[in-house]
Amino acid sequence: MINKKGTDKIISIYWFVILIIVAGGIFAMVSVFYGSPYDVRAIEAELLTNKIADCLSYGGGLDKELFIDADVLKGFKENFLELCKINFNVEEKFENEPQYYLKIGVFAIDSLNTPAVSLVEGNRNLVASCNVQEDKEFEKLAKCNKRKLYSTLNDQQYLIEILSIVKKTQENVK
Repeated sequence: MINKKGTDKIISIYWFVILIIVAGGIFAMVSVFYGSPYDVRAIEAELLTNKIADCLSYGGGLDKELFIDADVLKGFKENFLELCKINFNVEEKFENEPQYYLKIGVFAIDSLNTPAVSLVEGNRNLVASCNVQEDKEFEKLAKCNKRKLYSTLNDQQYLIEILSIVKKTQENVK
């Protein structure tokens, strides 16, 4: 017959073993979770594209606050970022190199070769990243998002092309 002290020693050894296994599991989960950063550049580029699309065209029509017609704009190029409440300012360590690029083209349906309105903002050097984006070898380059949508203004149809690019590789890629 085992006395109570012997049973307590065996139970305490198992208790410490279980405690070490649980602590090791928690440590492993935390290190896996925080070990590498999440790459949210593609999602950020898509959100930027959607924000611009919502600003330009709401309910299938070009926003009349921005466009009077395709030729007459209300300060579209000069104040676009302000009118659409878009801020390209990033952390202080990136002030000398812009981390975003944005290209918008509004084409009349009858003349798709020349945009009626075009706007380019940000770091133009990021455009080259879009050509090799699908290749796994160049995963550490900027992420691109392209979108086309149709809209109307005064019974005239327009094609809107939006290209948004997000770099921010120092935070998102290791």
